[in-house]
Amino acid sequence: MLFDIDNDNFNNYNVMDLSFFNIPVNKHHDFSGSDKDNILYDTKEGFLKGNMFKNLYDPYKHYSYALINPKTKKEEIELRLYELDFAINDINLYLDLHPEDMKMFNKFKAYINEQNQLKEKYIELVGPLCLTDVTSTSYNWLSNWPWEGDNK
Repeated sequence: MLFDIDNDNFNNYNVMDLSFFNIPVNKHHDFSGSDKDNILYDTKEGFLKGNMFKNLYDPYKHYSYALINPKTKKEEIELRLYELDFAINDINLYLDLHPEDMKMFNKFKAYINEQNQLKEKYIELVGPLCLTDVTSTSYNWLSNWPWEGDNK
């Protein structure tokens, strides 16, 4: 077979030599050690930088991120929901590769709990965030879309 160790066709290829493409090989990000508790940005900074992990953030040239300033309570809650959603998704990717990391899993669950509480607060203040968030006795989805209008 092609990938048998004894196969000369396979041995002629140096699969780790990626220098032609200028790709660094074996760039390993170590999350162990004494600084393990301090590997994540807070959710706001992680969202703005597009990366929750401090040792994986690589800024583009001299550019920096712009701060987002919500103008209303609705926008403030929405921004916080975006931040939490980003953090949950980024940590989920990490947990796919490191399912045994209980500290990160607990952080993941804490963000999910905070997101659920904030979502309930948003529903009370503004209305349904998703179609399945109907809480009133009548169907009001069409009159209160979260992405349109100036709701509260």
